[in-house]
Amino acid sequence: MLALLLQLEAASKAADDLEEAGDEAFPEHPDAEIILSFPGLGIQLGARVLAEIGDDRQRFADARGLKAYAGASPITRASGKKSSVTRRWVKTTD
Repeated sequence: MLALLLQLEAASKAADDLEEAGDEAFPEHPDAEIILSFPGLGIQLGARVLAEIGDDRQRFADARGLKAYAGASPITRASGKKSSVTRRWVKTTD
């Protein structure tokens, strides 16, 4: 049991060190000001968003590409003369 507690303590310390490193490094990124301008995004969540989308500005041709990557763009289905626009369903895996 003592060994497990020591491992838990080491993992907790490593997580704290990683948080400190992220708090210091993320604000220095050129896109940090833009990402932090989104409502509700702080340094930690902003760093996660940057990690998800990357910092290559040429990765997405326009905002619509980023929106589609994020799964936020609507789905348009057309068949013959009918067309419908619906929302995406978020699927999470556990």
